[in-house]
Amino acid sequence: MVALLLAVTMVVQDSGAFVVRLGNDTLALEQYKRTATQLRGEYVIRTPRSLHRIYTFDLNPDGTVRRLELVTHNIGGGPGPMETRNSADFSGDSVVMVSPRGDSTVTQKMAVPKGTFPFQLHVYGLLEQIGRWARAQGKDSVRFTALTSSTATSGGYIVKRGGDTLVLMFDQGQYTGVGPFTFRLDRQGHLTWLTGKGSTLQVDVQRVPSVPMAQAGPMFANRPLGQLSPRDTARATIGGSEVWIDYSRPARRGRDIFGVLEPWNKVWRTGANAATQLNTPVDLVIGGATVPAGRYTLWTLPSPTGWKLIINKQSGQWGTEYHPEQDLVRVDAKTETLATPMEQFVIAFEPAPAPSAITFAWDKVRYSVPVAKK
Repeated sequence: MVALLLAVTMVVQDSGAFVVRLGNDTLALEQYKRTATQLRGEYVIRTPRSLHRIYTFDLNPDGTVRRLELVTHNIGGGPGPMETRNSADFSGDSVVMVSPRGDSTVTQKMAVPKGTFPFQLHVYGLLEQIGRWARAQGKDSVRFTALTSSTATSGGYIVKRGGDTLVLMFDQGQYTGVGPFTFRLDRQGHLTWLTGKGSTLQVDVQRVPSVPMAQAGPMFANRPLGQLSPRDTARATIGGSEVWIDYSRPARRGRDIFGVLEPWNKVWRTGANAATQLNTPVDLVIGGATVPAGRYTLWTLPSPTGWKLIINKQSGQWGTEYHPEQDLVRVDAKTETLATPMEQFVIAFEPAPAPSAITFAWDKVRYSVPVAKK
C-alpha cells in the first residue's frame, strides 16, 4: 500500500513549467504534467501572433508518441478561427493526420519510420520527452525522425556533451540546419535549461516551479512580437540592372551582439534564418574583387581588429550551413562605431540614387564595402 501511494505521488509530481526568452522579450510560458502514458500541457506564445495551445501526447511504453492532439486558441483576435484542432495518430510505419480546412477537416495518411516523433518548435515538454527517450537508448549519439509538417519529416540527432548535457540538431529534410539546441536533462529526466545560442533560434529556456498560465493569455493577447526576424530585400540599380540582397532582420532585444552573442573571429550568417542571398545579373566589383553575374550568399567574419565580408558560391541553403571551400572571395570591410545602437539589422545600398557601397548595420557597428559595375 505504501509503495502504491509513493508511485501515485511520484506521477502527480512529474510536472514542470518553462519560461522562454529571447533577449529581454518573453516569447512563451509553458506548463505540463506527465504520467507513464501521457504528456499534457499548455503554453501561450507571442510569435508571430499571440496563441494559446493545449497539447496532449499519448505515450508508448518506450517513450515515443502514439497520438498527438493539439488545440489552438487565437487569443490575439487576428484573422482565422478562434479555435482549431489537429491530431496525429502513429501506428507502425505510418501516421494519420486530421487537420482543419475551412469549416471542415481533412484527413491525410503518410508513411513515416516507426518511432517518429511529432515536433513543433517551442514545445519544451515534448523536447524533454524526446531527451528522456534518447537517454534511455544508452548511447552517446541517437538519431531520430520528426514529423515537422503535414507533408514532411526531418531527421536529426541527439548527442551527449558531458554530464547531463545533451545537444539536439536537425540535419536532414525540411528542418535541415535547425539547431543546435543545447539542454540539460537532470537525473530525474527533467529539462532544467536550454539554449539556442549558435542556432537560428537563439532562445533561452529556464525551468521554473510554476508560471501564471491563467494570466498569460490576457497579458500577452494584445502584445504579439510578430516575426522574430522578418525577411526583407535591399535593391539597387547598378549598371542599368537590378541587384538585390534578400535577408532576414534579427532584433537586438537588449542583447550585446558582436563579441558576445556572435563571437569574434567566427563566421556569422549576416542575418537570420535562411542564408542571406546576393543576386546580380551583371559582373560587379565588390571590395575590389570581381564578382561575376550570378547568385551568392553573404557571410561576415567579425573581429576586433578588422571585419571581412565573405561572398560564397553556394546559395539557397539555411543560414547555419556555411562551407568555406565554396568561398568566392573575402574582402575587407570598413567599420565604424554607432553612437546609437541599431535595434534591427539592416542591409542597404548607399547612396540610394547611385549606389557605391553596400552597408550593414546592427547593434553598435556599421560596416561597408564599395560596389560598382565591372
